[in-house]
Formats: sequence, C-alpha cells, structure tokens
Amino acid sequence: MKKSFLPVVMGALIALSACNDRTNDDHAIELNLDSIRNNTRASAHADNQSLVMKNGLLLNAAQEVPANNSSASGTVNVSYNKESNMLSYTVNWNGLTDKPTMAHIHGTAPRGANAGVKQDLTNIIPKETSGSFSDSVMVDGNAIKEDSLLAGFYYFNIHTPAHPGGEIRCQIEF
Repeated sequence: MKKSFLPVVMGALIALSACNDRTNDDHAIELNLDSIRNNTRASAHADNQSLVMKNGLLLNAAQEVPANNSSASGTVNVSYNKESNMLSYTVNWNGLTDKPTMAHIHGTAPRGANAGVKQDLTNIIPKETSGSFSDSVMVDGNAIKEDSLLAGFYYFNIHTPAHPGGEIRCQIEF
C-alpha cells in the first residue's frame, strides 16, 4: 500500500507560508509541493478506480435457491482489477455434508434467482468437507461481463451429493 506524504508536504507548506521573508526559492518549493500533492491525489484516485475488493462475503445455505438446511458456511474474498480484467478470489468453507462434487461461478442472476454456469471450478476445489482455494478468471465480456459483475449478478456455489443443486452459495458483491 502506498504511504501518503501529504501530511508532511502540507506541514512544509504551512511552515513556508509563515515566513515573512519569501524568496523565489520559497515560491518554487511551494509550486513543487503543490505538484506533489496533486499527483498524490491523482494516483490515489487512479488506484481506487482500477481495483475493487470485498472481503468476508458470506457463503451459506440460506442463499441457495431454494434454500436448504445445511449448517455449512464459509467466506469469499474477491478482487477485480479493471485494468487487467482479472477477477481473483479465495473461497473458504467448512462443515459440508459430504465432499464437494462440483463448484462454479454462475451468472447472471441477482440474489434469490438461479443462473447457468459461467466458470467451472470443479477441478480446482479440494474434495474435502472443509477447505480453501484461490484462483482467478478473466472477465472477458462473454462468459463474465464487467458491468454485470460490478452490479452483483454472479455467484459462487459448492455442490455436494446431498445437495446436487448447491449446498452453499455466495453472491459476488463489491
């Protein structure tokens, strides 16, 4: 994470402005400090524009459609880089009724609705009742579309033999 030197820069500006005997060098320093301050703001703004993140999204049975009585739960951490069009995620779960048979990213659908598979995660999910995995997928504009992703219309779910339609689900919301 970038550290901001803005408080130091602002302190220097205040100290310079307090001097009664300003020289051309003082004016040049103030102009350079203004430039640094403006570049720091622009850089922070650009960083906020290109990367969106959300940690601790809940993965549970209540979000499945229809909901089921599984006590399994988990969390999902997601980030999306708008410059590289890369969606990265870490999925954690525990307490599944059995080993996962499948896992997917589905879309497009809001909470309370189902949709088709957009990214198959079956080959990378550990086949354990509790576990974790991380992966990334390209938001290519075909299978996964940026505007729908940022609007919350995709979701993760994990399927088991007891719940072939999905045991736990998590809507991807930034």
